[in-house]
Amino acid sequence: MIDSSVQAAASAVVEPRWKKRKPNPSPPSFSSLPDVIILNCLACISKSYYPILSLVSKTFRSLILSRKLNHARSYHKTREKLFYICLQLPDRPLPSWFTLWIKPYQTEEENMKKKKATLVQVPSSYAPKEPLLVRTVGSDIYALRQRYPPSPFMLVRNKERYIWRNTPNMTVARVNPAACVLHGKIYVMGGCNANKSAKSWGEVFDTETRTWEPLPDPGDELRFSSVIRKIKIIRGKLLVRSNDEKDSVYDPKTRKWKATPKAREGDSRCMVGNINYSCRRECCMWYDKEGNEWKHVKGLFSFNRSCRRGLIKTVEYCGKLLILWDKFANCEEEKTICCALVALEKRQNGQVWGKVEWFNVVLTVPSSYVFLRSSVIRI
Repeated sequence: MIDSSVQAAASAVVEPRWKKRKPNPSPPSFSSLPDVIILNCLACISKSYYPILSLVSKTFRSLILSRKLNHARSYHKTREKLFYICLQLPDRPLPSWFTLWIKPYQTEEENMKKKKATLVQVPSSYAPKEPLLVRTVGSDIYALRQRYPPSPFMLVRNKERYIWRNTPNMTVARVNPAACVLHGKIYVMGGCNANKSAKSWGEVFDTETRTWEPLPDPGDELRFSSVIRKIKIIRGKLLVRSNDEKDSVYDPKTRKWKATPKAREGDSRCMVGNINYSCRRECCMWYDKEGNEWKHVKGLFSFNRSCRRGLIKTVEYCGKLLILWDKFANCEEEKTICCALVALEKRQNGQVWGKVEWFNVVLTVPSSYVFLRSSVIRI
């Protein structure tokens, strides 16, 4: 009787509460949030993390590649500058666009020791589309498409808005054209068949009357068949630089073209702040306006020893000097494109000092490749 009553009492004992508790449910994942919340979170993150975040899920990748993200970054005022470079590779019929991706790291120590950059091909999760060719007139931004197929469209938007509108079409469809602004007019050249479109190889858009007018035909000698590298304004005239044997100059006043010698190779110039810099094969110089002379940038002795004979381009990038050059790899069939980012400081003694934040090989290409052009776009 006692044994049976003990057993009954034991079975009636209530189990402790901790035994009855159910395990806590797993917290909701970030991917389970509404797309609009994820989109606004991504818009506040540096684009350098996008290639990594695109691997998290299909949702992340889809949102990173969407136009909505660009609109969100514009709304949050978190757009960043991206450096693009266009190359003609021998094994591809069309020009190839690449963008500079500076890989992010978590700690400051890793950032100093391992920070490296690479040129990734467009499109990618870092840069979903080829860049627009952007030119500014007053408060308006005009843009030409640089991807295939050729298009006659030109877009325009106000600086304060991100909604693009169409302007009147160009007279011919173009791809990878060159453009510049002079006296409120947009000059567009190239990007079309040089022989079939001889009469419309170049044209000018009047932003006041919103009309296109063809430029005089420069002739077979100066109607470049290759992609134009750059159009530069010099004393009211247009210097057209190409990869052909000659460059050309167009005078809007006389409406005449003439050939001009090629610019000196191995010297690339750009403005950083209000100072003009010149990067040469074995040194970097800055122009002293007060003394009317070129001076050496101090602090780059070790960097200058790495002779940059294949200098490609020098551009302003986020207030710093971005330098690209190439050199032969282990064999003569390939070249490596190298890149360096140099921070600049003008000190009290009037000298400009530079500090190399990083430099490394960013791309390996066939030695017969051709550099076409580069651009820095805020996206």
